[in-house]
Amino acid sequence: MRLSPRLYLALLVAVVLSTACLRHGWEGESDLVVVNVSQCAVTVSVDGWEATTVEPSQSRTVDNIGAGRHVIEVKDEAGRLIDRRYIDLASGEDYRWRIESCTPR
Repeated sequence: MRLSPRLYLALLVAVVLSTACLRHGWEGESDLVVVNVSQCAVTVSVDGWEATTVEPSQSRTVDNIGAGRHVIEVKDEAGRLIDRRYIDLASGEDYRWRIESCTPR
């Protein structure tokens, strides 16, 4: 039995996608998910490194920050500290952070 090119391509895509999903689970990546429900854009830093900017009413994921202890910070557009957290992540554990306000500390 010979596969049509379309069927072959569909099977190939399915195998690649399933492998990527399995790899994420097996590697134990730890991600930071930031949900910004405040009225201003915020900048997120992980361990002193600027990781991403999250616009109002948006969310962003910082992929694979790794297991262990991390310092995460959120700053407003002027660079003023809004919040700082110290987190301990196990292998494969994700951390979800909801930013409610953009009032500096």
